[in-house]
Amino acid sequence: MTNAPPAPSTVDDRSGAPATRPHIPELDGLRGLAIAGVLLFHAGHLSGGFLGVDLFFVLSGYLITDLLLRDRQLSLPRFWGRRIRRLWPALAVLLVGVTLLTWAFGTPDQLRGALADGPWTQLNLANWHLLAESAGYWDRFGPGRVFGHLWSIAVEEQFYLLWPLVVLALRRERAVALAAGLGSVLSLGLMVLLAEPDRVYTGTDTRAFSLLLGALVAVPAVRRWVLRRVPSWVVLPLLAGLAVSWLLVDGEHSPILFQGGLFAHAAAAALLIVLAPGSVLARGLAWRPLRGLGLISYSLYLWHWPVFLLLGKEQTGLDGWAWTLLVCAVSLALAVLSKVFVEDPVRFRASWARGHTGLVAFAASMAVVALTWIAVPRPAAAVIDTGALGGGGAVSANGPKASRVLFMGDSIAVGLALPLAAATKASGLTLKSVAAAGGGGVVGPLAEMTWAELPGTIAEFRPDVLIYQVTTYDWGSAAEQRAGYERLVKAAGQAKVLFVTMPPIKPDEFYAAHLDELARTATVLREVAAGGRAEVLDAGQVWGATYQRDREGKVERSTDGIHACPAGAARFTAWLLDALAARFSGVTKVSPETWANTGWSADQHFKGC
Repeated sequence: MTNAPPAPSTVDDRSGAPATRPHIPELDGLRGLAIAGVLLFHAGHLSGGFLGVDLFFVLSGYLITDLLLRDRQLSLPRFWGRRIRRLWPALAVLLVGVTLLTWAFGTPDQLRGALADGPWTQLNLANWHLLAESAGYWDRFGPGRVFGHLWSIAVEEQFYLLWPLVVLALRRERAVALAAGLGSVLSLGLMVLLAEPDRVYTGTDTRAFSLLLGALVAVPAVRRWVLRRVPSWVVLPLLAGLAVSWLLVDGEHSPILFQGGLFAHAAAAALLIVLAPGSVLARGLAWRPLRGLGLISYSLYLWHWPVFLLLGKEQTGLDGWAWTLLVCAVSLALAVLSKVFVEDPVRFRASWARGHTGLVAFAASMAVVALTWIAVPRPAAAVIDTGALGGGGAVSANGPKASRVLFMGDSIAVGLALPLAAATKASGLTLKSVAAAGGGGVVGPLAEMTWAELPGTIAEFRPDVLIYQVTTYDWGSAAEQRAGYERLVKAAGQAKVLFVTMPPIKPDEFYAAHLDELARTATVLREVAAGGRAEVLDAGQVWGATYQRDREGKVERSTDGIHACPAGAARFTAWLLDALAARFSGVTKVSPETWANTGWSADQHFKGC
C-alpha cells in the first residue's frame, strides 16, 4: 500500500466550498475511536478515554487548515458561514432541548447549572466560564452541569474564529507552518508553566497545541515530508501507543500528561492522521460501524453527557455495563435524529440557510436560545429558618470602630460571601469580597495570583477589618504557612486581621496528600496571631469538628464534601456577624429576617445542596 495523498477534488455542500481532497473514510474511523473513548471515560470504563477529545482537536486543526489552504480565494465570511451551518443548528437544538428536559425531569442543581452555563456555552466561552467557576474537568465539572462537556466545543470554536485570521494574514504555506509550529511550542510552554491540571486542560491557550499540531501536518509541504520520510508501518506503533495511553493514564493523577505527555499524544495523533489513509490500518479504520460512529461523532458528543446525567444510575436503578449500554443507546438515537433531521438538512439542502436569509435565521435562532435562559423558571430559592440564627440588637459599642470589611478566601468563601454581603449591608458595614474560586489564598500553590492584586486592593479599599477564610489550598510546610500568614498581617496595615479556620472537608483523592497540612493551619494561625495584630476565629463552632452534611435537621454542606449550602452559609454569617459585633463598634446586630431570605440562596454557586 502507498502513503500517497489522494488527488484533489471538490466538495459539494452547495455552499461554495473550496476545492479539497475527497472524503477520507479512515479519518471518520479515527473520529469513531475518539468518541468511543470519551463515552467510555464518562461511563467510568476507560481511565484515559478523555484523550479522545485531544484526538478530536488534532483532527479539527488538520481538516480546517487543509480547507483554508486549499481555498485560493479565502473568504472569511464564507468560511465562518459554513462553520455556523455545520455546528450551530445541532448545538442550538441541544441547548434548548436539554434545558427544557432538565426543567421537566432534572434536579434543581441541574437546572441551575443549565441556566448558569447555557449563555456562556451559546457564546462559545464555556471553558473560561467553567474555570472561573472552579468547575473541574476531573470531577466531571461538579454536580449538575449538563453543559459542562461543551468546554471542548468552545475551544474549537475559538480556534475557528482566530486561526483563519492567521492563515489569511500569512497566506504562504511555510509561514503558516512556522506559525503553527511556534504556536504549539508556546502553548506547551504555558501548560508546563501553569501546571494546575484543570486550568491547563481546559484553557484555550494551554490546549492550542493539539489543534496547531493538526494544523502543522495539514500544510502540504509538511504532509509530503512526513509521507516521504516516515514509513507506513509506523502507524501500528502509533496506534498501539495511543491505545496504551488511553488504558493507563488517569487524568490529574498522571502528572506526566501536563509535563509534555499531552503534547506527545497530540503529536502521535497528528502523524497517525497523515499516515493512516492507505496504510495497513486503512481497512480497519474504514470499517463501516466505526465510520458510522465517526459520522455522528459531533452530535453524539453533544448529547451523551446530558443523557448520562438525566438518566443517571439513581434514576434508572441500573449500574455497570447495563447502565452504560442504556445511556449509550439513548445517546446514539438522539445523535442520529440530530444528524438526519437537523444537521444534514441545514448543511446540505436548506437554501434559506445561506446568504442574507441565513444571517437572519442565525440571528433569530440566537435570540430564541437567549430567551430560553430568561423564560425557563429558576428553581425556588432555599428558605432559611431564621429562628435558629439568633435575634437582633443595638449598635455595638465594643472596641475600635469598623465600617469597611475585606473578605478573602477560595470557592468556599465565594458562597459564604453571598449572605455575608446581605447581612453586613443591613448592619451598616461595607463589605468587599475578593474571594476567588480556584484561588484566593495567601499561601500554597495559587498564592501568587492573590498577591498580584491584594496590595492594590487594600490600598484602594482601606479596610478596618480583613477577614481571611483559610482555603483548601493553604498547603505547605509550617514555615511556608507562617510566612504567608505573617505577610498578610503586614500587608493589612492598620486593619485588624481575623483568621477564620477552614470548614472540615470530606477526604478525597485530590486532598488526601494535603490533609495534614490543612489541619496544621489552625496551630500556625494561633502562633501568628500571638503578636496581637490578628485573631483566630474557630469556625468549628459553626461546622463541627468533622464534615457533616446535615446538622440539626438542615442540609448545611454540599455533596461535594467541600462547600456550604444556604442553611450552613446563613449559620456562618450569623456567627461571624456576632463575632464582629463583639470586637468592633458601629456594627448593628440586625435581625436575620433582614438578610436571610433576600434571594441570595438561589445563587447557582450552591450546587450539591
